[in-house]
Amino acid sequence: MRFQELISAARAAAGGSIEYTVAEGEGLFENVRRISALSEERIVFLGRSGSVEVEGSGLSLGRYEAGDAVVRGKISRVTRL
Repeated sequence: MRFQELISAARAAAGGSIEYTVAEGEGLFENVRRISALSEERIVFLGRSGSVEVEGSGLSLGRYEAGDAVVRGKISRVTRL
């Protein structure tokens, strides 16, 4: 399998729900379809099967492409909606 095929298979296995990893100073969010809200205190990502709300301070979007988003800033909470 080529790399893109592996990524597509992994996303299909996740069922379309947003998966995320948060480390100090940034978070990676996968399976993002749209951004519903964007401010320095709150970002809401919509996925095919649900959404997540990211709360914190000094939040910014570092990268958003091909269903992946990077959030920078102080993330205090991530809530599945």
